[in-house]
Amino acid sequence: MKPATDIPLFLLAAGCIALVVGRAATAPLPPPPRQATPAELVGFAASVAGQEAEWRDKAANDFPADQWSQRDAFHGHEAGAVRDLARSSGVSYEDVFRAIDRDIHRTRGVDRNAQVVPCKPRPVFD
Repeated sequence: MKPATDIPLFLLAAGCIALVVGRAATAPLPPPPRQATPAELVGFAASVAGQEAEWRDKAANDFPADQWSQRDAFHGHEAGAVRDLARSSGVSYEDVFRAIDRDIHRTRGVDRNAQVVPCKPRPVFD
């Protein structure tokens, strides 16, 4: 037999779950982000391109001899910049990423490190 406290605790948990589901289902949706203008797209691409060398150097200093981790660190910086640009402009992340992608394709990746780093084991394991 189950103790007498199991049923009330189960009902309390079920009530909490129902409350959370009900509030989530009836919450208003956030307004959709607006579309970026062509001038904003150019600005996003230029902003990110202007910071890439600094991010690359910082990643190389933080992870010497480990290209895979350097690339991860670089893309972490890039993701932060994309979030900041999108939030401050009120546009979607996709618009900012699309601007960066078009810029890389337009310049054919010259000095942009648009190639893939082969996956190799890290040189040092702690």
